[in-house]
Amino acid sequence: MKKSCLFVLAIAFSFQLLASEEDSEVHDLMAYVLDPAAEAIWDSAGFVITEEGETNLAPTNQEGWDKVKYGAKVISESSYLLSMPERAVDQAQWVALSMALKGMGEKAFTAAENKDSEALFEIGAELYQICVACHQIYWNK
Repeated sequence: MKKSCLFVLAIAFSFQLLASEEDSEVHDLMAYVLDPAAEAIWDSAGFVITEEGETNLAPTNQEGWDKVKYGAKVISESSYLLSMPERAVDQAQWVALSMALKGMGEKAFTAAENKDSEALFEIGAELYQICVACHQIYWNK
């Protein structure tokens, strides 16, 4: 079985476990599923500038682009997990923000398929804004 197929099966199994646990918290979904997926996008877009020079973060091989695609699909599909009735804090705004992740994941996937690092950078910024908007409203410290 190909490495990518194993990854998809592992994610599907993880989603099944998360969905079946009655007391699963949104925190766990964020920490173990969404955050790593978002990092796969954010860590693959833009530049790092230091005294030594500029480093482009865009993937340089197919494996790197595939990592972005996997992250994008996880973000896209996680929108449904966040929208489950037992997780939706309020049905209007929570679900709207959750579904915004679906669109960002789909856009990121397309950018990775096209190996478009510039689009990926812009999508990463939009994704960050959705995350910040949700955290400002719902994150209890």
